[in-house]
Amino acid sequence: MTPARTLPHVRFDLPDPIPVGPRLARGWRITCYEAAGATIRLGRRSRGIDRLLGAAGVRHGAFVGAWNPLSRPHPESWNHTQLDRLRRLAGRAGIAFLEGAGHAARPPWAERHLLLLADWRRCAVLAQRFRQHAILLVRLRAPSRLRVLR
Repeated sequence: MTPARTLPHVRFDLPDPIPVGPRLARGWRITCYEAAGATIRLGRRSRGIDRLLGAAGVRHGAFVGAWNPLSRPHPESWNHTQLDRLRRLAGRAGIAFLEGAGHAARPPWAERHLLLLADWRRCAVLAQRFRQHAILLVRLRAPSRLRVLR
């Protein structure tokens, strides 16, 4: 089955992206993203996320991580160091952010993220710098979408 059929809320940046296997596609579908008490899942809307965006005075944002580049596990200490670098770079770029995370129950999985409060293109630049496979885009009063970057 093609990713487009299994993931209708996904957009690919490259004509020939890294293959998306069924495990990764399922992981994206079942992950719950959270920031400041608000949660959202792929393809859904969230009043809580709308409140966070509205309070920040922005219409767009993206959950961006620095952990586990290209969806390959790395040591937790390395992941924390990379997330600290992402915080610093977002700050230098003038991008406001909230601490966030992604997690799923079955199989158990968790990863730290930042909810960057900026246009998705600015968020994608930072995500690509940290070799992130994809980012979750959020927009006021709209379902979230996944943007596959690699």
